[in-house]
Amino acid sequence: MQISLENVTYVYGEGTPFEKEAISNLSLTIPQGAYVGIIGQTGSGKSTLIQHLNGLLKPTSGTLRMGDLEINRKTKQTREWRRRVGLVFQYPEHQLFEESVIKDVMYGPLNFDMPADMALLRAREALNIVGLPYDEFKDRSPFQLSGGQMRRVAIAGVLAMQPQVLVLDEPTAGLDPAGRKAILEAIYGIHQEQKLTTILVTHSMEEVARYADMLVVMAGGQIVMQGKPEDVFIQAERLRSLALDVPETVSLIHKLNQRLPMDQQIPLTLYREEELERHLLAMLTSGKGVRR
Repeated sequence: MQISLENVTYVYGEGTPFEKEAISNLSLTIPQGAYVGIIGQTGSGKSTLIQHLNGLLKPTSGTLRMGDLEINRKTKQTREWRRRVGLVFQYPEHQLFEESVIKDVMYGPLNFDMPADMALLRAREALNIVGLPYDEFKDRSPFQLSGGQMRRVAIAGVLAMQPQVLVLDEPTAGLDPAGRKAILEAIYGIHQEQKLTTILVTHSMEEVARYADMLVVMAGGQIVMQGKPEDVFIQAERLRSLALDVPETVSLIHKLNQRLPMDQQIPLTLYREEELERHLLAMLTSGKGVRR
């Protein structure tokens, strides 16, 4: 499901002494089926943006569109919009509250007036999708699970709503490297299998380099860069001026290309680890190498 934002501005505390513009005249189209990475420092407007994408906030001015739905300042009902767009907050395990895993995952569908038997079926499917076998986990307390498992339960609760768009706000925050990789691999698998439009908010260039096919860079409440990852990564100096950096793979490509002849330059499109590794191995086995 494609989402478009047209000249969206949001002001916190409008009309009060604490008035603050969080995002300003922002326009963006998120294509259907895309995996979009949203990057920016704290205070750049990322969280405000994704709360608009989920319909939790309505713009002070401007319009959001998704299919036959529209949200603007005057919109009174955003329930159907929120049903289509699932939002996984940072530290989603803090949202768990039911006594069993299955009750927690069923809560969302039931809250949207889904019949109990259908909610149970959706919850069962969602648990299996996130790698928590239904029969093994359904009756366990979510608070007796590991941090990564709790996060999977929270994601399953969103997936049980069968959203067309999945928005994730720093889903790996606080996890160890193995836990981060497991969660991100699970999300990417869900993105591909369910053919979702997926939006990942993160501080990690490595995470977006591995999974995203479109990047949006935010600063000062505005979109300052957007496009394919390689088109963004090539602007290394601009990223650094925004207190961001390119992925380590991109830095390595730049360093290697400084030593390689023109006919052996490594394309920047090979920024994903596995692709770069395969390319370098091919170079070595063919007898081509970096000149000292």
